[in-house]
Amino acid sequence: MRILLVTNDRLGRQRAGPAIRCVELAKVLAREHEVTVASGVPGDIEIPGIKVILNVMANPQALERVAGQADVVVTQGLVLDFFPFLRKSPYLVIDLYDPYLFEHLAPAGRRYANWRYFRQWHLLNEQLRCGDFFMCANERQWDYWLGRLCALGRLTPAEYNLDPSFRKLLAIVPFGIQSMPPQHTERVIKGLLPGIGEEDILLLWAGGIWDWFDPLTLIRAMSLIPHPHPVRLLFLGTQHPNPDIPKMTMMSEACKLAQDLGVIGRNVFFREGWVPFDKRQNFLLEADIGVSTHKNSVEAHLAFRTRVLDYIWAGLPMILTKGDYFADFVEHENVGRTIRPGDAEGWKREIICLASNPGLRREMRQRLGPLREQFQWTRVAEPLLAFCRQPRRAKRPSAIQVRVARWLSPTYRQLLHLRRKSAADAGAEKDPNPTRK
Repeated sequence: MRILLVTNDRLGRQRAGPAIRCVELAKVLAREHEVTVASGVPGDIEIPGIKVILNVMANPQALERVAGQADVVVTQGLVLDFFPFLRKSPYLVIDLYDPYLFEHLAPAGRRYANWRYFRQWHLLNEQLRCGDFFMCANERQWDYWLGRLCALGRLTPAEYNLDPSFRKLLAIVPFGIQSMPPQHTERVIKGLLPGIGEEDILLLWAGGIWDWFDPLTLIRAMSLIPHPHPVRLLFLGTQHPNPDIPKMTMMSEACKLAQDLGVIGRNVFFREGWVPFDKRQNFLLEADIGVSTHKNSVEAHLAFRTRVLDYIWAGLPMILTKGDYFADFVEHENVGRTIRPGDAEGWKREIICLASNPGLRREMRQRLGPLREQFQWTRVAEPLLAFCRQPRRAKRPSAIQVRVARWLSPTYRQLLHLRRKSAADAGAEKDPNPTRK
């Protein structure tokens, strides 16, 4: 099959979650199919055995030509809004692994937030109406997306007869990790970054500081740790690799809070820029504990944190906020600690506990080793591979069925009312003087 994957994220040496997912899924698909990857923005990447087209926003005709020859098109985010001709593809796959609609609820203070949210809500519904196959990241998301598909009439009797579980329409394809264990190739933090010594215990925030996260609680916790403790926190991603995405408000708030509390440069550090994808393992392997904090929000309930997968890949014990998928995973597998949202004292306590107990961290690392296999890309991408081997058009309600349903709704209510009234009148004639009980 000829398969085209399209993203609006930057495909380059420095890339964030959507671009990473696009590239890694392409590599898996390329083992069986002829694969092309396209990005709407400029980039600097080459993938052996895969054709790459960059900056198609400036030349959509080039993408349209390639799409016209593709058998299966895989999209993510708002790709269809920028390239509506992709809807004409023989088979269309919509990647829903990132419930981004809820991310747009976070910057509620911005003037454009409301209209942007409702615009994206509308565009998302349009994508749900036109896809033939959908992917999400976990069971929580599956329940959410299944409900949305049902509300839009996509769970048809024909689809049910084909597969009562609807897993052939909506499948779980999580974010994955590389099959090869990470290898440390150069020293990048300890003993090199001023303020972080070779013997310090390093907490690593791998990834960006987005508005739906809560780095403020973590920074407050670091300010509560007594000064003699050799514990350091490094925020690794401070600028999205896509230059079109500006620094978020939470990034500025985190830096200001660290400055106000007097911990910036003492035990809290921010690394400028974004780490190249093929260099990130050096940072992960020099860390001792991986961290991630979020707000008590619906975004957290549905999220699938890609940074936590990097912690698993590198065998890092973790401290996470409760409420998301990986917090449950960490608790169940006993590979870290979880803390309720906003609990700075709880974070302080668990940081000191793990930092001062190398034996406990070693046990957690040992437990993490066997868990890597379940998240490898070759394994998690199997439902997408199965669809591409035998693609099919999803069964949608016809235009006539939709019109009839709209017509029947008020008509049915009127007929039901008349039927009930007729039955009541017949009962009254049959027994004109009913006995009251």
